[in-house]
Amino acid sequence: MKFLVNILRPTSSSTSEETSWFNTLKRAGGGCNDLVYSGHMLVAVLTAMAWTEAYPGWTSAIIWFLVLHSAQREIRERHHYSVDCVGAIYVGILLWRTTGFIWSAKDRSKKLKLERLAKVEGRLVQAAKDADIEKVRELLNQVDHPIQEKKHTKWALWGFATFVIVFCLGIGLLAFTWTADG
Repeated sequence: MKFLVNILRPTSSSTSEETSWFNTLKRAGGGCNDLVYSGHMLVAVLTAMAWTEAYPGWTSAIIWFLVLHSAQREIRERHHYSVDCVGAIYVGILLWRTTGFIWSAKDRSKKLKLERLAKVEGRLVQAAKDADIEKVRELLNQVDHPIQEKKHTKWALWGFATFVIVFCLGIGLLAFTWTADG
Protein backbone atom coordinates (compact mmCIF):
# COMPACT_ATOMS: atom_id res chain seq x y z
CA MET A 1 0.00 0.00 0.00
CA LYS A 2 3.05 2.24 -0.01
CA PHE A 3 2.32 3.26 -3.60
CA LEU A 4 -0.87 5.08 -2.60
CA VAL A 5 1.09 7.85 -0.92
CA ASN A 6 0.94 11.14 -2.81
CA ILE A 7 4.69 11.82 -2.84
CA LEU A 8 5.62 10.66 -6.35
CA ARG A 9 2.51 9.49 -8.13
CA PRO A 10 2.84 7.03 -11.01
CA THR A 11 3.05 8.74 -14.35
CA SER A 12 -0.24 8.52 -16.16
CA SER A 13 -0.35 7.46 -19.82
CA SER A 14 -3.16 9.92 -20.53
CA THR A 15 -4.15 13.12 -18.77
CA SER A 16 -7.88 12.32 -18.85
CA GLU A 17 -7.44 9.16 -16.77
CA GLU A 18 -8.95 9.37 -13.32
CA THR A 19 -6.30 9.56 -10.56
CA SER A 20 -8.16 7.72 -7.80
CA TRP A 21 -6.47 5.15 -5.61
CA PHE A 22 -8.56 2.41 -7.17
CA ASN A 23 -7.23 3.13 -10.64
CA THR A 24 -3.74 3.18 -9.22
CA LEU A 25 -4.35 -0.30 -7.77
CA LYS A 26 -5.82 -1.58 -11.04
CA ARG A 27 -2.82 -0.47 -13.08
CA ALA A 28 -0.57 -3.49 -13.35
CA GLY A 29 1.51 -2.20 -16.25
CA GLY A 30 4.28 -0.83 -14.07
CA GLY A 31 5.76 2.61 -14.26
CA CYS A 32 8.03 4.29 -11.80
CA ASN A 33 6.23 4.25 -8.50
CA ASP A 34 7.42 5.65 -5.22
CA LEU A 35 8.07 2.31 -3.53
CA VAL A 36 10.83 3.22 -1.15
CA TYR A 37 12.30 0.65 -0.72
CA SER A 38 12.01 -2.14 -3.28
CA GLY A 39 10.81 -5.38 -1.72
CA HIS A 40 12.27 -7.44 -4.56
CA MET A 41 15.68 -5.89 -4.05
CA LEU A 42 15.44 -6.36 -0.29
CA VAL A 43 14.84 -10.09 -0.72
CA ALA A 44 17.68 -10.29 -3.26
CA VAL A 45 20.08 -8.56 -0.84
CA LEU A 46 19.08 -10.76 2.10
CA THR A 47 19.56 -13.84 -0.09
CA ALA A 48 22.99 -12.58 -1.15
CA MET A 49 23.95 -11.91 2.48
CA ALA A 50 22.90 -15.45 3.45
CA TRP A 51 24.85 -16.89 0.52
CA THR A 52 27.91 -14.83 1.40
CA GLU A 53 27.84 -16.06 4.98
CA ALA A 54 27.28 -19.70 4.03
CA TYR A 55 29.60 -19.86 1.00
CA PRO A 56 32.26 -17.15 1.14
CA GLY A 57 34.51 -16.88 -1.87
CA TRP A 58 34.23 -16.25 -5.55
CA THR A 59 30.65 -17.51 -5.78
CA SER A 60 29.58 -14.68 -3.45
CA ALA A 61 30.99 -12.16 -5.91
CA ILE A 62 28.80 -13.69 -8.63
CA ILE A 63 25.72 -13.51 -6.41
CA TRP A 64 26.38 -9.83 -5.64
CA PHE A 65 26.87 -9.14 -9.33
CA LEU A 66 23.43 -10.67 -9.93
CA VAL A 67 21.95 -8.41 -7.22
CA LEU A 68 23.42 -5.35 -8.93
CA HIS A 69 22.15 -6.62 -12.28
CA SER A 70 18.68 -7.01 -10.77
CA ALA A 71 18.83 -3.44 -9.45
CA GLN A 72 19.76 -1.95 -12.80
CA ARG A 73 17.04 -4.03 -14.49
CA GLU A 74 14.39 -2.78 -12.06
CA ILE A 75 15.45 0.80 -12.77
CA ARG A 76 15.83 0.33 -16.53
CA GLU A 77 12.40 -1.28 -16.89
CA ARG A 78 10.89 1.56 -14.85
CA HIS A 79 9.55 -0.65 -12.06
CA HIS A 80 11.41 1.36 -9.43
CA TYR A 81 13.31 4.58 -9.03
CA SER A 82 17.02 4.30 -8.32
CA VAL A 83 16.49 5.43 -4.72
CA ASP A 84 14.17 2.43 -4.20
CA CYS A 85 16.89 -0.03 -5.20
CA VAL A 86 19.74 1.73 -3.39
CA GLY A 87 17.58 2.07 -0.29
CA ALA A 88 16.72 -1.64 -0.40
CA ILE A 89 20.41 -2.54 -0.61
CA TYR A 90 21.21 -0.41 2.43
CA VAL A 91 18.19 -1.65 4.41
CA GLY A 92 18.94 -5.28 3.55
CA ILE A 93 22.55 -5.06 4.69
CA LEU A 94 21.54 -3.14 7.81
CA LEU A 95 18.81 -5.68 8.62
CA TRP A 96 21.24 -8.58 8.21
CA ARG A 97 23.88 -6.94 10.38
CA THR A 98 21.46 -5.92 13.16
CA THR A 99 19.94 -9.39 13.45
CA GLY A 100 23.37 -11.03 13.51
CA PHE A 101 23.33 -11.18 17.31
CA ILE A 102 20.73 -13.95 17.08
CA TRP A 103 22.99 -16.24 15.06
CA SER A 104 26.13 -15.40 17.02
CA ALA A 105 24.48 -16.63 20.24
CA LYS A 106 23.82 -20.00 18.64
CA ASP A 107 27.39 -20.18 17.33
CA ARG A 108 28.74 -19.29 20.76
CA SER A 109 26.65 -22.04 22.35
CA LYS A 110 27.98 -24.61 19.87
CA LYS A 111 31.53 -23.43 20.45
CA LEU A 112 31.18 -23.81 24.22
CA LYS A 113 29.75 -27.32 23.80
CA LEU A 114 32.66 -28.30 21.57
CA GLU A 115 35.14 -26.90 24.10
CA ARG A 116 33.51 -28.93 26.88
CA LEU A 117 33.52 -32.03 24.69
CA ALA A 118 37.23 -31.54 24.01
CA LYS A 119 37.86 -31.37 27.79
CA VAL A 120 36.15 -34.70 28.47
CA GLU A 121 37.14 -36.44 25.24
CA GLY A 122 39.92 -38.54 26.76
CA ARG A 123 37.76 -39.68 29.66
CA LEU A 124 34.88 -40.36 27.25
CA VAL A 125 37.05 -42.57 25.03
CA GLN A 126 38.39 -44.42 28.06
CA ALA A 127 34.86 -44.99 29.41
CA ALA A 128 33.78 -46.30 26.01
CA LYS A 129 36.76 -48.69 25.89
CA ASP A 130 35.89 -49.91 29.39
CA ALA A 131 32.25 -50.41 28.32
CA ASP A 132 31.15 -48.22 31.24
CA ILE A 133 27.88 -46.92 29.84
CA GLU A 134 26.99 -45.01 33.00
CA LYS A 135 30.28 -43.10 32.85
CA VAL A 136 29.64 -42.29 29.16
CA ARG A 137 26.17 -40.96 30.02
CA GLU A 138 27.57 -38.89 32.88
CA LEU A 139 30.24 -37.34 30.65
CA LEU A 140 27.76 -36.60 27.86
CA ASN A 141 25.43 -34.96 30.38
CA GLN A 142 28.31 -32.70 31.41
CA VAL A 143 28.70 -31.65 27.78
CA ASP A 144 24.97 -31.10 27.25
CA HIS A 145 24.46 -29.28 30.55
CA PRO A 146 22.46 -26.10 29.81
CA ILE A 147 24.49 -22.93 29.68
CA GLN A 148 23.32 -20.03 31.82
CA GLU A 149 24.06 -17.59 28.96
CA LYS A 150 21.64 -19.45 26.74
CA LYS A 151 18.73 -18.68 29.07
CA HIS A 152 19.62 -14.99 29.09
CA THR A 153 19.92 -14.96 25.31
CA LYS A 154 16.58 -16.69 24.94
CA TRP A 155 14.85 -14.15 27.20
CA ALA A 156 16.55 -11.24 25.45
CA LEU A 157 15.41 -12.58 22.09
CA TRP A 158 11.82 -13.03 23.26
CA GLY A 159 11.86 -9.56 24.83
CA PHE A 160 13.17 -8.00 21.62
CA ALA A 161 10.60 -9.85 19.50
CA THR A 162 7.77 -8.76 21.81
CA PHE A 163 8.94 -5.15 21.70
CA VAL A 164 9.12 -5.16 17.88
CA ILE A 165 5.65 -6.70 17.50
CA VAL A 166 4.02 -4.31 19.98
CA PHE A 167 5.82 -1.33 18.46
CA CYS A 168 4.79 -2.24 14.90
CA LEU A 169 1.19 -2.90 15.87
CA GLY A 170 1.10 0.38 17.79
CA ILE A 171 2.46 2.35 14.83
CA GLY A 172 -0.04 0.61 12.54
CA LEU A 173 -2.97 1.43 14.81
CA LEU A 174 -1.81 5.03 15.13
CA ALA A 175 -1.51 5.29 11.35
CA PHE A 176 -5.02 3.92 10.86
CA THR A 177 -6.42 6.19 13.56
CA TRP A 178 -4.72 9.38 12.39
CA THR A 179 -5.45 8.81 8.70
CA ALA A 180 -9.08 7.70 9.08
CA ASP A 181 -11.44 10.04 7.27
CA GLY A 182 -14.26 9.42 9.48
